[in-house]
Amino acid sequence: MKHSEKDLIDGINSGSRVSLSRLISLVESDKSAIFRISNLLKKKAKSTYVVGITGPPGAGKSTLTNRLIQNFRSKKLSVGVLAVDPSSPFTGGAVLGDRIRMQEHALDDQVFIRSIGSRGDLGGLSNSTSAIIKLFDSFGMDIVIIETVGVGQTELDIIKISDCVLVTLVPEAGDGVQAMKAGLMEIGDVFIVNKADRGGADKLAREIDYMISLKHTNSSWNTKVILAEAENNVGIDEIVQQIESFKSYEEQNKLLEAKRNKRKVTEIESLLLQKVKLEVEELKKREEIINIISDASSGKIKTEEAVNLIFKFFKNGS
Repeated sequence: MKHSEKDLIDGINSGSRVSLSRLISLVESDKSAIFRISNLLKKKAKSTYVVGITGPPGAGKSTLTNRLIQNFRSKKLSVGVLAVDPSSPFTGGAVLGDRIRMQEHALDDQVFIRSIGSRGDLGGLSNSTSAIIKLFDSFGMDIVIIETVGVGQTELDIIKISDCVLVTLVPEAGDGVQAMKAGLMEIGDVFIVNKADRGGADKLAREIDYMISLKHTNSSWNTKVILAEAENNVGIDEIVQQIESFKSYEEQNKLLEAKRNKRKVTEIESLLLQKVKLEVEELKKREEIINIISDASSGKIKTEEAVNLIFKFFKNGS
């Protein structure tokens, strides 16, 4: 039986996990869906708190995510997880599956884990990520964890959607220097040296501390570097404590509201570009546009002229 979008929205507003799953699939596959459903989603009294996890490949982000789920659940908090995986260049689907990562939480109805493909988006995030966060929020999740693609240099977009950013590094392969080059030092609210049982962990922690001290910032937040072994559940309590402290700091200084308001401006720009792309795709189906593109590809007119002609159609809406 096929459910209408309204049925799915009613379902998610009343706490249906099936409706949540289907709506996530919808906004992933249909970029215009968010424009149709967003006004119908109920806003909960208490907003979801979004924790972003970023860092280079092999830093143990998935293991850390798993431990954070366990910790939050021990506090009776509901948790949504969005694992943004590298996409297949052919299908656009996620290569890694959420069932592979965090099977032990599969039967917990207060945990919802989903992997989505990055679809080649720069910044390590899928274009549908913000829309899916809204779905989690409407569903009533207390915490949403966003785990990004393991490519450190392109993961800076995590700051645009997260209330708190965890930067995870490991004591090998010059991670400290790479973090500085990648700009990760600028976006981290909490730094984690994972796999701290390996040699060089203390040295890396000192390097990060030093780099934090060089940051030019007006913030009074005291950024911590935490030594952890996610595999052995070491340091997880301290990480959660830092997340909670940062949330309190943001709320007390009215920074959380300001951050979320700023995020709305970024979201408007992103959705506007998405809307334009959708309109252009529709425009390309018209015979006049097909002819213009054909003339440009055969060399009858210059590409710039073709763009100007198409843009006139776009502006006139005809």
